[in-house]
Amino acid sequence: MREALSLEWFRLRKRLATWIVYLSFLTLTIFVLGVSLYSRHPHHRGPYLGFPNAWEVVLTAGAPVASIFSAVLVALTVSSEFEWRTSRQNIIDGISKETWLLGKLLLIPAICVALYGTQIIFGAAWAYLDTYPPHALFHYPASTYLTTALGVLLGMTWYSVVALLISVSVRSSGPAIGLTLIYQVFDNIAAGTLHGFHFDRIAAWLPFQVHKSLLEFHQYWPHPPPVLEDHWATSTLLMAGLLWVALFTVAGCSVYLLRDL
Repeated sequence: MREALSLEWFRLRKRLATWIVYLSFLTLTIFVLGVSLYSRHPHHRGPYLGFPNAWEVVLTAGAPVASIFSAVLVALTVSSEFEWRTSRQNIIDGISKETWLLGKLLLIPAICVALYGTQIIFGAAWAYLDTYPPHALFHYPASTYLTTALGVLLGMTWYSVVALLISVSVRSSGPAIGLTLIYQVFDNIAAGTLHGFHFDRIAAWLPFQVHKSLLEFHQYWPHPPPVLEDHWATSTLLMAGLLWVALFTVAGCSVYLLRDL
């Protein structure tokens, strides 16, 4: 397992496209978090957002961006191996399909942690520079912040597994990235339709709706706020996220193992 992950990580770091995607992600993250934090600076008379108040923004404000770029990076990495016939050559060289797939599955959480870690480091550094006590502070239990980070990583992992499934199905970088990005549109349309027929709880269980809830800090508050359209108990939300990760992982593995190279 360690060798498989090391090989995938080495390939990822040596590709120019990886660094282009990462720099694009970094630029957009700086903009999203920078605007969010700067707009709350005391000079703009916004609410104080140094620590500990800033954790909400640090943990979740840039999470949708990190989630999208992790999925794009997975789609680009996986589908390009089919375009360049690398996956076929690996089998010829003696690497089994199962080992190839294991490397990709191990790479997904590594990518998610790397991008989410970048977001947290940048946001925390910015918020630290803007911490000027004393101010009106609000605290949540440490478990709230830890659960939030876990939920965000779970949501990012799910979206990356979607990218894996699509990539092993279409086997072309452009369509794989495009379908990964527009998948959420169809999920939102289906959810909106179900809401229109008052099937709100069914709509909340749709994969992308669970994904959005996982990235929402308010879902992890000790007491549910009224602003949430779909409120989940934290344990149920995490279980729903794990369920969709498992189902999409099984689907992606099945498609790859059953198809010819």
